[in-house]
Amino acid sequence: MSVIGVWRDGKAGADLAAGLEAAGFFVRTVADSASLPGECRGLVADLAHLDRHAAVVKTLREGEPDRFPVVAVLPPDADEGTVARALAVADEVVREPVGPAELTARLRLLWDLRRCRLEAREERAVLARNIKTLACLADVHAVIQRFDQPRERLFRGIAALLPSAMERPQAAGARILADGQAFASPGFAPGPHRVSFLLARSGQPDALLEAHYADAPFSPEETEFVRVVAERLERTMMRLRGDEALRREREYSALLMDTLPGGVVRFDRKGTIVFCNPRAEDILELAARGSGSLAYNDPGFFPETLEGHPLPPGGYPFDRVMATGKPVYDMVLSIARPKGGRRFVSVSAAPLIGPDGTIDEVVASVVDVTAQKDMERQLAHALKMESLGQLAAGIAHEINTPVQYVSGNLEFLANALSRLVELLDKQSALVLASRAGAQDLPEQLAAMLADEDLRFVLEETPAAIRESREGLDRVAAIVGSMKRFAHPDLEGSRPIDVAEAIDDALAVSRSAWKYVADVETDIEDDLPLVPFVSGEFNQALLNIIVNAAQAIEEKNAGTGDKGVISVSAARQGNAVRIAIADTGTGIPETARARVFDPFFTTKPVGKGTGQGLAIVHAIMARHKAVVDFVSRPGQGTTFFLTLPLAGTEPLQA
Repeated sequence: MSVIGVWRDGKAGADLAAGLEAAGFFVRTVADSASLPGECRGLVADLAHLDRHAAVVKTLREGEPDRFPVVAVLPPDADEGTVARALAVADEVVREPVGPAELTARLRLLWDLRRCRLEAREERAVLARNIKTLACLADVHAVIQRFDQPRERLFRGIAALLPSAMERPQAAGARILADGQAFASPGFAPGPHRVSFLLARSGQPDALLEAHYADAPFSPEETEFVRVVAERLERTMMRLRGDEALRREREYSALLMDTLPGGVVRFDRKGTIVFCNPRAEDILELAARGSGSLAYNDPGFFPETLEGHPLPPGGYPFDRVMATGKPVYDMVLSIARPKGGRRFVSVSAAPLIGPDGTIDEVVASVVDVTAQKDMERQLAHALKMESLGQLAAGIAHEINTPVQYVSGNLEFLANALSRLVELLDKQSALVLASRAGAQDLPEQLAAMLADEDLRFVLEETPAAIRESREGLDRVAAIVGSMKRFAHPDLEGSRPIDVAEAIDDALAVSRSAWKYVADVETDIEDDLPLVPFVSGEFNQALLNIIVNAAQAIEEKNAGTGDKGVISVSAARQGNAVRIAIADTGTGIPETARARVFDPFFTTKPVGKGTGQGLAIVHAIMARHKAVVDFVSRPGQGTTFFLTLPLAGTEPLQA
């Protein structure tokens, strides 16, 4: 309990002192002198003692009136002037008689009031500091939120604001160490008292925020404020680093988009083009297609498959991505050019998923492969011509045999015609002689008709003419087959007569197989036409037949035996299946996985380039057809070409 000074003069004072002691207070007697006991924390006195100690009480209460509660005990008849004089020093006035309980309650009320006022004063001080801190934080936030400002301005602005939030701004200073420099508040000078916080997550491990005091240590509240500012600055520097990385990434993306060799196109959910990089604009020739928004299925594009067929419903890359949610890769199409002609493009497309989990956009890459496709066609034609060139000597022999036959027959017919002319001349002479009186005309004519040479000429001439026509037909057939093989494939895919193509391939390759194998064919009647590029189909058949002849020749080398090449074709469901079997060496087990690899061959040097079956495989793949084989080493190999009919699904290998 507190120590209370009480006057003890008279019975009233003595009773009050005893009552306060009974209530638990420590009571000290107030003497008549002008001094008070040093340990007193309050005073209960009559007016005389109050006047006597007024100066001391005023000194004790200076700057903090609630610090020393004073209660004046006045007579019951004290007038207003007396009360006013007492209240000039005391907090409370009570009139006699007053009991110890009332006085105790009044003293405790005064102390409670003092405590409340002290707490309110402290809260006001804290609130003032907080307002000051918040105002500074608001200013810091305002500095931080200035986007695109130089980093130097950001750092100097924060350093200048920090001292104003300290309790003693004149003695405070701050600086930020970042970007290899020091950014200090105005008039900054390092002080003996410092708080500092690393800004390690800013991307600069040595970055630092410091606050300095010249006269006293920082309070916990000030230290916490500096920490909060450092944390905000660290996050801001992280954001700036992210913004810079994002800016550079955007610049890189924009540069990449502008310099990509392929085009990039974005479609919205409706298929409308919402973005094209410059290369895509060039490939699609958008400037020449007029203004306005274009869609993937704009009629002006008129896309077709590589084989020249219109795309089926749902066959566009955009449609396939929207239907399946999966990417589409390397789909080769041809599109109509605004000024005529067509351009081949390879399209890959993928979905861009939005926040709701559905496809928000479709992003497609578009590569112009027109030059590549032209080169592929030229290469295929060159390879075809190379194959024909390799067979040229044999084909020339095939043509030379009937030509020699025709030449011999023409010589015979020329001699026969001369003999007939001679006979006609003799007959004319005999007729003239008979008119002159000769009597042996019948005998001479009979003798002429019985001539053996004349009879031979008359009998052999029709056969010679027939054989010559057959020879010339044979030459025409060979030349026709050669022409169909050698003709460039400019018209694209068209319906192909499989039986005719097999006959042409056997005719052109005859010189390769006629001395080593017999050919057997089994072609089903009325086979449906299949969509194919004719030259490529002929090339595939020729490569397999020549391979078969070479395999038989290798097996039977030095024996004089002949093998068999069997060619059959029949409809099989929605496809036509061709089988080309030989009785050659077969394919070793170790080589079967690489049969269709480019430049792989099991033949001796000079006998094969390893391109034949690779070309066959590529041709079949382009036409959504399938090539496979079965083989038995030492017994032979059978290759199967399965060709889908028009309007059917692509085959699976």
